[in-house]
Amino acid sequence: MIVRLTILLTALWGALVYPLHGEISADTEAASMPQRSSVLVLYPDEGEDHALGELHAVNIANLAGRHAEAALAAISEYQPNDRSGHDALIVVNSTYGQSLPPALLDDAINGEGTTVWIQPDPASLQAAAPGLAAQIGWLAEAATTKAFPDVVYRGEHFTRNPGSMDLVAEIHVTDPERVEILAQMQAEDGELMPWALRSGALTWVSESPMPYASEDDRYLVFADILSRTLAPDAPDVRQALMRIEDIGPDADPAQIRTLLAAIEVLNVPFAATVYDTFVDPNGHFSNGRERRFSLNERPYLASALRDMARAGGTLIMHGQTHQHANIPNPGFGVSGSDYEFFRAGLDSSGRFDLLGPLENDSEAHWDDRLDLAFANWDMAGLPQPWLFTSPHYAASQSAYSAMGERFPARLERVLYFGGEASGDSDGADALYSEQFFPYPVRDIRGDVILPETLGNWAPEGSIHGRSMEAMLETARRNLVLRDNYASFFFHWYLDPARLTELTTSLQAMGYEFVSPQLAAAVIPARLPRDGTSATTRASRDYWSEVDSLRFWLRDQIELIILALVLLAHLVVFSIGPKRRRAAAH
Repeated sequence: MIVRLTILLTALWGALVYPLHGEISADTEAASMPQRSSVLVLYPDEGEDHALGELHAVNIANLAGRHAEAALAAISEYQPNDRSGHDALIVVNSTYGQSLPPALLDDAINGEGTTVWIQPDPASLQAAAPGLAAQIGWLAEAATTKAFPDVVYRGEHFTRNPGSMDLVAEIHVTDPERVEILAQMQAEDGELMPWALRSGALTWVSESPMPYASEDDRYLVFADILSRTLAPDAPDVRQALMRIEDIGPDADPAQIRTLLAAIEVLNVPFAATVYDTFVDPNGHFSNGRERRFSLNERPYLASALRDMARAGGTLIMHGQTHQHANIPNPGFGVSGSDYEFFRAGLDSSGRFDLLGPLENDSEAHWDDRLDLAFANWDMAGLPQPWLFTSPHYAASQSAYSAMGERFPARLERVLYFGGEASGDSDGADALYSEQFFPYPVRDIRGDVILPETLGNWAPEGSIHGRSMEAMLETARRNLVLRDNYASFFFHWYLDPARLTELTTSLQAMGYEFVSPQLAAAVIPARLPRDGTSATTRASRDYWSEVDSLRFWLRDQIELIILALVLLAHLVVFSIGPKRRRAAAH
């Protein structure tokens, strides 16, 4: 009896007192919108693997979307002065067999504005433009067969995956006073070879940075060089984003509150991804019996999520069910483990393998699904989300289109498809790649994407995550990047002590944790109106709802109901033994 009373009184005290904790203020005011430039990105449309080169150009145009509005066009279609009206020209000639219009060579070398040229075969360029070597101060010779597994940038070593080691030309600087070597490749014997260099307004990169891009790859070097080239006067950024992942209706409210208490001790802004409906369609975890329930059926969890929002947390929609129909996609069709917006399988090592769009893929289908998700959030008393994160970072083009109409920004890594630049793909093409961003961008689709750069911490032995040491080493190395975000996610059911360790370690390196809305404020979502972007307006609406009377009343009503339920249990527990004793006599 005493134990039962203690448990009930503790639960009652926690229910009545806990929501009254102090709040972390969430500053949603955006800084003045930065001036954005215009850039023309040219992609290969001839020769071997030109479709892959086009996809690389899309990825690079997305990176340019940090500071500029990017337009895409085919290299062979370039006409004289096409670059006029643009502040910069980026030529992605990353495949072999592409013809170069004379007008492009002339405008790239002699035209006004910055030029970034990406090509593994500069010798052919120099052959097409006699006298170029003397003009730019460096000379390209035959391609080298030597392996260069590192790229050295500002004193730090970034990886160059063996699978990405296409042949690159040997480059020799003939006039050091006219050439700035931005980054160098390094062989295992210590030999250095220029990887990226600048001569006047021309910046040269020896290869496409896209193949095998990873958290520690030379891709980040290229992104930083591009950012510094397009916006040389932009300020240094050392910011961090924390995201709590995969909170669904089956989450434990007590564990969510424990995690929230740890975050409040850290006193940092954060975000949390939430899906509103749990589905086990084939009864994998319930002896063959289908299970389905939503957040509005889990009031204690919904109350904990409202406390997260009140504590300065940005709740992000993370799909509707985090699975799809009753099919294995790729697991057992159970929420939280499967894909929702793309077809997936498992490879021989148990890792996810993307297979393409789902059979019922259409923008109308995804619109209906998002309608249901918004309705369920409203029934659960949660503030309407303005950010989205696709389950497992995968969706079809039609799904991304539906998301773009509803959400001014997303926080995730994104799939891009072959033919998106030329218009030759409907998204069913097998050619696609996932891209992560080291900073906020507006991509070629017009979507604002916030960065996720460090991955997620997972216990030793897991194939879906990274070690603490690897994440912190990535963050430390990236300190040489000017535009640098240490962004990660952490699953709600893991040890909060590891979240504390990761957060405090990043702070010790000099990273400042910011809210997603402040990270998004540097990118104008769609067309700015009234001096603010759609992203800023949407996040202000979110916080207005968190501070609203309706939001507060929902909590109070649920607390009163909880208190009455606990009181009823207390009465039953106290009266029941008396009746049994009376009956015994």
